[in-house]
Amino acid sequence: MTDGHGGAGWGWVPDIPPNPQNTAEVVCALTNAGESIPRAAEVVTLVGQNAVVREEHGEWVFHAPIDLSWRLRALQCLGIPSSDPSAAACRTALITAQESDSGGWRMSGRIGPVSVSATSSAIQALCGDTASDEATARAVLRGTMFLAESMLEQDPRTQPMYACAYVAAALARPEISAVGGKKIDRGRDLAVQHLLAHLAAGYPRIEEEHFRRADVADTWRHLSLHLSVGALLSVEPRTVFEPVVRRALIDLLDLQEPEELQAQYGGFRTSTEGFVTSYATTQALDSMLAARQVMHEKISPARVFDLICRDEGRHHLDAQNVIEFGGYPVVMNSPAGIGALLAGVPAGLTIALLAIGFADELGKAGSRALVVWGMLFVAFGTLAGLATRFPAVSKLRIATSVFAGYTAVVLPIVSFLLT
Repeated sequence: MTDGHGGAGWGWVPDIPPNPQNTAEVVCALTNAGESIPRAAEVVTLVGQNAVVREEHGEWVFHAPIDLSWRLRALQCLGIPSSDPSAAACRTALITAQESDSGGWRMSGRIGPVSVSATSSAIQALCGDTASDEATARAVLRGTMFLAESMLEQDPRTQPMYACAYVAAALARPEISAVGGKKIDRGRDLAVQHLLAHLAAGYPRIEEEHFRRADVADTWRHLSLHLSVGALLSVEPRTVFEPVVRRALIDLLDLQEPEELQAQYGGFRTSTEGFVTSYATTQALDSMLAARQVMHEKISPARVFDLICRDEGRHHLDAQNVIEFGGYPVVMNSPAGIGALLAGVPAGLTIALLAIGFADELGKAGSRALVVWGMLFVAFGTLAGLATRFPAVSKLRIATSVFAGYTAVVLPIVSFLLT
């Protein structure tokens, strides 16, 4: 979309005029995907601008550190040399904005806390010039140490999910990894551990970071699900075998608009109830690219085929999710299910019969409690045996039938025997 002033690019949604920030994000995502940038010369013009003019709101500036970082990365992706005035101005302004004491960057201005996300973005933007510019190399090193030390010291700014994703991505950059050091490695590993813990705790939510642009309060909404999947698969590809990561990948894919007739077809939503936006789509695209690379380079095709058969197959020898406890699946195949049936039914009946036989000694309440406990073994064994032997039948239907029979038939009979 044209901006009406010789530039072209993307806005945060299709019907919003383009701006340098969202355009830079799209440029970086398309470059990572190996795609060419349409109308590249006009895109360069827009990304190089410090401000755009909106008819209804006036001038909209984009010279905060977080904006400069994305714009500089986009100019690099567009092939603009570091000596170009636009790129040099972004780099100089970014280095100047670095906080002298900590080595980090604020989201905007000179007031407010140093931001983990802004620091990570600045490091990734400046990394490309570290080999040729000493001032840039020093700035990157100081920012890197700030992130690593903050992570190791459990700084509150590193505890949100989005912050862990940013730290992991920045510390895993090839230029940073080449420097090495135990502190950097430990900081990156700790960020990965925190991300896995966050995913295990439940569906990631959109997290907000508040800051000020000049005299205006602003909010940056971090898409924690999109960021965490991309960071984990890029930084530690082996986490693709973690159930919580696979679940998060599925949740992320569910946010894509699948209807071909929709104007936003192929785009990603910010959340299940959110809009399809450019920044949600670019972050999801980066995550998909990381997943594709993991699949191509880290996992054999035979293993992928086996995983697909386990999840979607209909053979009783394949592992199946029989039931879930606290979000964690109980996985069995038919031999394991038959084993649970053969062990559970005799054990449960033994407990129930002993409770009936010693009802006088145990008392009515104690004997009934033991009978219920014993029959639970029978019910679970029956569920496991039937669910794994007939994988094409809905697990929910089998579970409902088993426990309906348990409560409607077995328990009344037992209660009658104990009266």
